[in-house]
Amino acid sequence: MTKIAIIADTSQDFTFELGEKYGIEVIPYQVQLDDQHYLDQVDLDSRTFYQRIDQCDRLSTGTPSLQWVIDRLKQLEEAGYEQAIALTSSAKLTGMSQLYGVVQGDFDKLKLTIFDTQSIASGAGLLTLYAAKLRDQGKSVLEIMQALDQASQQLKIYAVFRTLKYLIKGGRFNKYVGMIGSFLNIHPLLTVKEGEVSMISRTRGRNKSFKALVQQIQNVAANHEKYYLTIFGADNSREVAQLKIALQKEIDQAELYLETELTPVLGVHSGPEAVGVAILPLD
Repeated sequence: MTKIAIIADTSQDFTFELGEKYGIEVIPYQVQLDDQHYLDQVDLDSRTFYQRIDQCDRLSTGTPSLQWVIDRLKQLEEAGYEQAIALTSSAKLTGMSQLYGVVQGDFDKLKLTIFDTQSIASGAGLLTLYAAKLRDQGKSVLEIMQALDQASQQLKIYAVFRTLKYLIKGGRFNKYVGMIGSFLNIHPLLTVKEGEVSMISRTRGRNKSFKALVQQIQNVAANHEKYYLTIFGADNSREVAQLKIALQKEIDQAELYLETELTPVLGVHSGPEAVGVAILPLD
């Protein structure tokens, strides 16, 4: 049987522990806090990041070095892997898809296939977990890619950011809209559409935005019998706990349920206290 590696990265809300549990290779992004540079989940974990974020004037992220990725892929080749599927967050939001494209043909025994999930964070992460499950079932690369293409059309991710300051800093959100939202206590419900962050609705206050988030997930889950589900937060255990209560029925019916803390590469843009849910229907 062909030995297939499934590759994720930390922009998919993946930690090394999660990767080890599901047999997934994890590539760390670079994170900059003021003048200090870190590898996500290697030099900087989520808890430390959220403790420091408000003290930093400059925050930025970047893909790992080209040589770092080449070395990791060579290690997989030396370990006997003949095929690798590298799933990436949306190419419109991150640079991993382009980076893999540069090195795609550089290996003698390892064939690298790239899949752009058109999502990010736990949305992309759920597709990666699904790919690992298919791999473990003995599916070929072609079969996995076909299944991913179909599943990605059903994938949904919703989030509420409790501050827009970090989206504005990162250039992910219109500055004028962000300022108005902060001034009027508006908490936009965000999603990823066609690979880009977009706004579903503007709700005033935490409670209404929380209810809007819950309603979106309940509407999707009600139309599917099989799905994966992830609740994620950014230093926001209170609302994560509230979501678990509000979505207990949906959690109980999920084939796979996870809770994650947004990794630093994601937290640079979300800021603290973000909360959200990703759901991947499979029927």
